[in-house]
Amino acid sequence: MREFFYRPENAWVGDVIPYYEDGEFKLFYLHGWRENYREGLDHGWYLVGTKDFVNYRAEGACKIEGGTGHILKVDGIHHMFYCIFPPGKQLVCHAVSSDLKTWEPIPEHTFAADDRIYELSDWRDPFVFWNEEEGQYWMLLAAMAKGPTNRKGCTALLSSKDLKTWEYREPLYAPNLHVGAHECPDLFRIGDWWYLIYSSYTGRFATFYRMSRSLEGPWLTPGEDTFDGRAFYAAKSVSDGQKRYLFGWNPTKNDDLFGWNPPKSCGQDYHTWDWGGNLIVHEIVQRPDGTLGVKVPDTVDAAFSQPLPIQYQGIAGEWRIADHSLSCASPYGFAGCTSREELPEQCKISASVSFFSGQTQGVGLMLRTEDTLDEAYYVTLEPQRNRLTFRGKIMQSEEGGKTFPYEVELERPIELIPDRPYEIKVFIDGSICEIYVDANIAMSARMYDIPRGKLGMFVSQGHAEFCNVRIEARG
Repeated sequence: MREFFYRPENAWVGDVIPYYEDGEFKLFYLHGWRENYREGLDHGWYLVGTKDFVNYRAEGACKIEGGTGHILKVDGIHHMFYCIFPPGKQLVCHAVSSDLKTWEPIPEHTFAADDRIYELSDWRDPFVFWNEEEGQYWMLLAAMAKGPTNRKGCTALLSSKDLKTWEYREPLYAPNLHVGAHECPDLFRIGDWWYLIYSSYTGRFATFYRMSRSLEGPWLTPGEDTFDGRAFYAAKSVSDGQKRYLFGWNPTKNDDLFGWNPPKSCGQDYHTWDWGGNLIVHEIVQRPDGTLGVKVPDTVDAAFSQPLPIQYQGIAGEWRIADHSLSCASPYGFAGCTSREELPEQCKISASVSFFSGQTQGVGLMLRTEDTLDEAYYVTLEPQRNRLTFRGKIMQSEEGGKTFPYEVELERPIELIPDRPYEIKVFIDGSICEIYVDANIAMSARMYDIPRGKLGMFVSQGHAEFCNVRIEARG
């Protein structure tokens, strides 16, 4: 079965450079061949088009061998800014095109960091936009500012009148937080707020955002400053004029690209994350206070519209089961039930989940479970910790207890309130798992070692209700 979440044949999606024109999202991306590379195949930028994030049209290689950048159109000409990595250097480059397919580099526009405000070591991922207030172009870059410590990752700033010559300016944002450049910078405005997006692999591995009323700052850090967890990276955004979408990748665990896999690991679930994987698109949602959340795009949600029959069986605890609703009170222990049917390889699971005591330890879904209720992937709302977590099967076992120095694999913060329903949607596509809560919170994951199984629901030391539980296949 062809994957729903896009990746090219025999290759993987790296950083996405989204552009929108003529009613279509033109998604440039870094093409990762990995072990499938053969002599004569093109590296670098590739292009794929889509109108709905469901159907994709591959346009092939752009013949640009370089790293992440940006596309903008000025006076009918498309400008591509990107980066290259000659030995010991990082350089910004410029190319132009009239059709988004054939690109002509302009070698004389290539430039490096200034070695005065910015270190020469990091100078990549250019983002360019017209600053109406100043009447000139601004370029943001992933860079390292000069400074006394290694915490000098920053968002560099340059300006230009003509897209040819650039003036080095003090960083747009240099908080001394990260021992690494602010990768894949992106900037946009919604209403009264400006938003700066960047990704970092030091401290935490995530795509972050900051917000400000002015391009002059200050750049505020919201209470939750990421869009997703560890399994979503290098995200950049684009608007179609009405909605804004965020494009990142859910990494694989196939190839041990960085050499950190556990030497005696069985299976893949506890391997380390690779660079690149499948394309994931979130829709950005602005909350009333100006902070941002994300939801599944409507077109992706609607693509799974074929209801599948589902029946349930209680396994542990006393469950009340009626049509698409289930409830259980288990204040002193764990209770779980399962579907009688197995989940298909591609599907959407949706449910409205409520718990009725602040003392509830956990409530959620078991993905690809069996009747033992342990070999499964657990998606858990944890009210006492105000978080959403994802755990694999080994964490339920003795081996997990002996092996792992941490207690959770993936987590996202969420305010959890008794008696309030939480709308959960889970999209499964082979090893890919995309989880959304309340059209507001997203968590990406991977599921390798359990290829099939049932849907389960559980409550641990509490009282919970699951309403409108549905499993839907591609329509």
